[in-house]
Amino acid sequence: MMNRALLRRSWLRPGLLGAPHAPLSATTAAAAAVVPRFTPTHTTTRPFISYPSHQSEQPPSTTPTPPPEIAFPKDPELATTDPETTTTTPETQEHIPWYLRDAPDQHPSAPRELLREQIPSLPPNPPALLSALLEYTFKDLGLDELKLLDLRGLDTPPALGANVIMLVGTARSVKHLNVSADRLCRWLRSTYKLSPFADGLLGRNELKIKLRRKAKRARLASKSGTIVDEKDDGITTGWICVNAGIVEEAPLSELKAVEEAGFEVEGFGHDAGLGTRVVVQMFTEEKRAEVDLEGLWEKNLARVERLRVREEKERERGVDTGEEWL
Repeated sequence: MMNRALLRRSWLRPGLLGAPHAPLSATTAAAAAVVPRFTPTHTTTRPFISYPSHQSEQPPSTTPTPPPEIAFPKDPELATTDPETTTTTPETQEHIPWYLRDAPDQHPSAPRELLREQIPSLPPNPPALLSALLEYTFKDLGLDELKLLDLRGLDTPPALGANVIMLVGTARSVKHLNVSADRLCRWLRSTYKLSPFADGLLGRNELKIKLRRKAKRARLASKSGTIVDEKDDGITTGWICVNAGIVEEAPLSELKAVEEAGFEVEGFGHDAGLGTRVVVQMFTEEKRAEVDLEGLWEKNLARVERLRVREEKERERGVDTGEEWL
């Protein structure tokens, strides 16, 4: 109990630390109160002085005029290089991240010009299907480097048949090649009720089976330590030919003329030469450079054009000399 009482008492009282003092007089107590406990080494005495107010009695003007040297500089170079007059972007401008910024306005005619550059122009007397086919292969299928070959003027028609219009395009990969050919066949069947045939395209189930067999051969080869030659795996050759068939029937007058003349048109099929055919040749980039199919047909077209120009010159020469052209 004694210890608790001692702890509860305030030990900071000055009376407890010192001995009991005699009662002080009033003058002694006042002097003790004035004398500071710690006397500073450096004391400064500063008298209190009342200064007059620096505020002007006249009210401030709302539009203060700047000094003439700053407002109207005499040197023109100073006016351009003055840091105060240069326009700076405020630092308080809110930072907008790139994914929230508005896209720059593009010229409305730029996409149309791009389409015109990459989509080939139509040949004379094209079938009604050709324009829609070009837009579909470029926009929806995404084939690049489209090239249109009009083989209707060849004397010896190609093996695909007479009156053929051929479209050549490049796919970005083997998967893109197969998907594009499949979608094109479905589009021709559903939209134009045609019966296209894709030479080189594997069905979905057939492709899955061949890929499964290829993976199995690779596993067996890795276990036995042999190397599998994957150059010709039978899955794809990088070239798919989509034959849309006859997309436009020949005029009736032309058919009657052919029947009366008794000519037989060259080409596969019993209905060869009775209309215009459309064929789409799809390649991968490497296979297209290797085959160079458009270079082959361009040489034949150039040869036919040279023969036609020579015949026209000979016909004009015969008319000028008065000879009858046979």
